[in-house]
Amino acid sequence: MTPSSLAGAHCGNHPANPAVEICTRCGTFLCGDCVEYFKEETPACSNCLPLLAGGPASIRARISPVFTTLGLGALIAGFIVRGRPGLLIWAGGFLVGFAGLAFGVQELRLIKMDQAGSRGRNWARAGLVIGALFALGFAALVLSFALFTWRARGTPG
Repeated sequence: MTPSSLAGAHCGNHPANPAVEICTRCGTFLCGDCVEYFKEETPACSNCLPLLAGGPASIRARISPVFTTLGLGALIAGFIVRGRPGLLIWAGGFLVGFAGLAFGVQELRLIKMDQAGSRGRNWARAGLVIGALFALGFAALVLSFALFTWRARGTPG
């Protein structure tokens, strides 16, 4: 930054200190105590530095494939366990599996808007791939129940 663009500006965290740099990502004025550098040349605040550096994967990103895998497992387990317990397993799997899908979608949106670390991208994508299998399986389950119910109602008794 040129000295003239910082003339009279004060640090966003320490109003008594004059600003020496501006965060490249969020535009916050930074004093000498607050400024950090990404790759030794790009000024950043402490909140934005991890995002510029790719930041670690968030819990939301890491839990997405776990939840979708649990949902897929519950879908399969529901076929093995008969009766009401199987239906309860499917219901729980539905909630957990679609929560995993939602976490994956949300994480990818936040990464796209530079509000989450980019290292979570692969975790979120894995969650979406597993979640797609889960969603297709669950859709097939719902359609098979609908077909079974439709056939059962159409059969003369």
